[in-house]
Amino acid sequence: MKAMKRTIGITLLAVSCMTAWAQDAKTIRMVVPYPPGGGTDTLTRQIAQGMSEYLGQPVVVDNRGGANGQIAGEIVAKAEPDGQTLLVVENAFTVNPHLFKGYPLNPTRDFSAISLMGTAPLILVAHPSVAADNVKDLVEFAKKNPGKLTYASAGNGNPTHISAELFKLATGTNLQQIPYKGSGPAVTDLLGGHVAMMFTGISAVKGFVDKKQLKAMAVTGKTRSAVMPDVPTLAESGVPIPELEQGTWWGVVGPAKLPPEIANKIALAIKKAGEMEAIRAKLRGMSIEPVSNSPQEFTRWIESESIKYGNLVTRAKIDTN
Repeated sequence: MKAMKRTIGITLLAVSCMTAWAQDAKTIRMVVPYPPGGGTDTLTRQIAQGMSEYLGQPVVVDNRGGANGQIAGEIVAKAEPDGQTLLVVENAFTVNPHLFKGYPLNPTRDFSAISLMGTAPLILVAHPSVAADNVKDLVEFAKKNPGKLTYASAGNGNPTHISAELFKLATGTNLQQIPYKGSGPAVTDLLGGHVAMMFTGISAVKGFVDKKQLKAMAVTGKTRSAVMPDVPTLAESGVPIPELEQGTWWGVVGPAKLPPEIANKIALAIKKAGEMEAIRAKLRGMSIEPVSNSPQEFTRWIESESIKYGNLVTRAKIDTN
């Protein structure tokens, strides 16, 4: 009888361990609010690969573009707070509630901050047909042709949108936005000459600039990009815009009420992924700097960005409703 009880105990312990292992080995889904091909997608896939290696479990990317991030956001907001479903966010995450009346998602109420993932400057590029080779000439052309120049964005509230609106405000120009569901399709139409210009991630257009298929005008940020050192900053071009010195940031959040131990575990995995030399080299080659912080620090970051962008939307009189 004792032997039987011992056998049963060992069996139950084994089943318990196998169950815990199976739970730990569940696939983590990182939901990206844009189609494949853009900077957000590229960065996420690199970090997801590193997270998978560190955690020893699958980490997959799920692209759910559209509705200004609302589709992806609602998937994660409604998910179980178990760390298996995460949302990749960037500047638009803190812009949208100020930009759209009745926007249903709140960055702090509906989500749990986990960690930053990376930062990068943006680059202003134009189609070769635009009669300007630098920012000064572009501004002069835009003022002589008010309302005729169009710019592509990866969607309302996206950094590609807000950056152009700030540029309009700083230069007193009238540019018309053509929104897309992500940087990928926006760049495609820019290459086809269907739109005149765009603020976007350097990684999305560097190859086209090198091939003379697009013209590089300026980069955001305090300093020039290491991968495109010949392109001046906006400040060097005579259009200093302090709000654009930071550029784009990306981070990861989970559903509300995510247990702290799970948030900390994922934040550490993001940090470890960003420290992997192969991943750092690839991202820096795209002018993306891997960055991470704690859930508490990222919470404060989101709160600060929300205040900043709320003020910007009001000051720039951006209205998409």
